[in-house]
Amino acid sequence: MSSDLTIGQIVLRRILEQEGITINTLGTQLGMDRSQALYDIDRGKTRSVSPKMADKILASFPHYSRSWLLSGEGDILKETQPAKKPYHSKTEIETIAPGSRTVQRLPIIPIEAQAGIGKGFLYDRDLSQDPDDVYDRYDSMEIVLEREASDKYKLFRVKGDSMTDGSLHSICSGDVILCREVFPEDWKLGLTNNRYPNVVIVIEEESILLKQLTKHSKKQGTISLHSINPSYEDFTVDLRDVRAFYYVERIIDRSVAQW
Repeated sequence: MSSDLTIGQIVLRRILEQEGITINTLGTQLGMDRSQALYDIDRGKTRSVSPKMADKILASFPHYSRSWLLSGEGDILKETQPAKKPYHSKTEIETIAPGSRTVQRLPIIPIEAQAGIGKGFLYDRDLSQDPDDVYDRYDSMEIVLEREASDKYKLFRVKGDSMTDGSLHSICSGDVILCREVFPEDWKLGLTNNRYPNVVIVIEEESILLKQLTKHSKKQGTISLHSINPSYEDFTVDLRDVRAFYYVERIIDRSVAQW
């Protein structure tokens, strides 16, 4: 077993190879509305297949060994079952051109001052908890995304007036915004982005915040945040306290009540 791969990566990639399918197709075969949990395994963010995920896989692909799904060790297939031929859906397109799009249903996560919000699914993912169960707590919306980066996106619903100044640049309470995650290993490359100045950050002991990023000090490991509402003061956050970071790409749904 390669030390460079997690147990989950080894198991998932072997299944994809054995069945001759893509991650999105596997998610469909498992009856999942979205394939985020599978992408988390493929990226190594979720390090192993949970018992609940193993049950889903076995419901659609009963020829695999449950022990192997959970541990990555031993026989891949059940001894009583012959090796299954690769599955190819008649509607499956195996080769997908870069930039092609996909429709995904994403949960709408509230931006609010609540300590610990997002724990278990935005960060410190709980391997025993199925993401689909977590997302059932929230409203959801179908979004068209670029297929190659679809696993990086989240929807948030704005609460509060800190990013409202009466102009068309305002992001108002009730608006739904589409945000793209920047993973912690990439923060050292620099977070200031003139194209996407608005950011959403998750601070474990405080809340989820929506602000403008005005400065990233790589030396000090801090970011400076600004509210366009002049009633709020600017402040600095230590990146060691940030558990997740997102660029706001666009407003998906505008709250009519604000205009």
